[in-house]
Amino acid sequence: MHKIFALLCNYNIISERTYNAVLQKLIISEFKQGTILISPDRPQEMVYFIAEGITRNFYSHHDQEWTHGFDIAGDCIMTSANFIDDELSMDYVETCTDVKLYGISKKDFQVLMLLNPDLQKVSGKILERRLTRFEKRMQDLYTLTEEDLFLKFSKDFPTIFSQVEDRHVASYLRMSTSMFSRFKKKTVAEKKSGITM
Repeated sequence: MHKIFALLCNYNIISERTYNAVLQKLIISEFKQGTILISPDRPQEMVYFIAEGITRNFYSHHDQEWTHGFDIAGDCIMTSANFIDDELSMDYVETCTDVKLYGISKKDFQVLMLLNPDLQKVSGKILERRLTRFEKRMQDLYTLTEEDLFLKFSKDFPTIFSQVEDRHVASYLRMSTSMFSRFKKKTVAEKKSGITM
């Protein structure tokens, strides 16, 4: 069974008919770490599902960057303005590691949704998942201390925590890289000494 089926079923159960229709349009791509996939001057032409690797969404202004999301294997890469409203993206999507992606052109995906209502449900699930993730993040940012944010993220997303550059994770957690490094050193030291935080 093709891996794309498992990824799509991660959002909703789709019929064999839809599965076969998707497979006919499928493009497999690989990108190196640091590749910009979507940007304000590069419209989203593909709908990508991550098979392997990690990407991040970030804003950029006057040479400063603010990470506001990560996607891992099983997630769909998108920017809301482009995916929903067909407008140019307000943010960027960059690969944090080497990635393997299963892609369908946005045009083909839209046609497939019209012909296969179960795929339209997948699209709805993608948006619901992103909204839920965003709301949980906002709650954490308002209610947790910086150290608690650090600990929760390292526990909930160990793959991102271990494979993504500290500055990107720190930006996502809304803290300085130096503070993030202090928490990381403290955690490592406590693990070595057998103390748990």
